[in-house]
This record gives sequence, structure tokens and C-alpha cells, in this order.
Amino acid sequence: MSSTIELEGYEEFEEYVKNMALDTVIKRQAVRSGIKVIGEGLENDTPVGPTGELAEIKISVKENALATEGTAKSKAFYDIFQEYGTSEQKAHVGYFERSVEENTEEAISKVAQTIFRKMG
Repeated sequence: MSSTIELEGYEEFEEYVKNMALDTVIKRQAVRSGIKVIGEGLENDTPVGPTGELAEIKISVKENALATEGTAKSKAFYDIFQEYGTSEQKAHVGYFERSVEENTEEAISKVAQTIFRKMG
């Protein structure tokens, strides 16, 4: 005895997915919402020095030929020394990478929410 499963409406769904084109504005908004989550996480996890400059995170979203990319980076030039350490200072090694890894899942879900909300 064989059993079968029939799915109705799959053709419409497949057609919807094929025709789904993301507008550049939607892509930029989605990437910005995700990178904002990562930036906020970095601001909270960054070691605070006397100036507080290291915790100021600059967020930008750019359109390349192949993708829309978002970046979050510190405005201070010495952030690399905090991330990788020096011969004298090893207290905060890896803080940037750990913070990004902790916030990646939330950022991805924020991007997906933004896209689905905009696509209707």
C-alpha cells in the first residue's frame, strides 16, 4: 500500500520566491538593522579607557558590485592593540571578535525580520 502527499499552492509559492526581488533600499535597511545590533553589542562590550573613544563605534552600509555590506569599526586608531594585544597588554585580547560572535544570531534575525516586514 502506497501513500501520497499532495501539496497545493506550492506553484504559487515557488513563483513568489522566483519573482521576489529586493529593492536596494530594502537591502540597505536590512543590513543597517543587523549591523546596528552588532554595533550596540560592541559598544557595550568594549573596554572603557580614560577617553571613552574606543567605545565609539562607526557603522556604515555600502553597496558593492556583488553585495550590500555593513561594517562596524572603532573610531580609535589603537583598537587593534586592544583586540590583538601587545607584549605588555593582553587583558582584552579578542573582545571585538567575541562581541561579534555573541550578537551574530540576533543580527541575522533582525535582518530577516526587516526583509519580511518590507516584502509584505
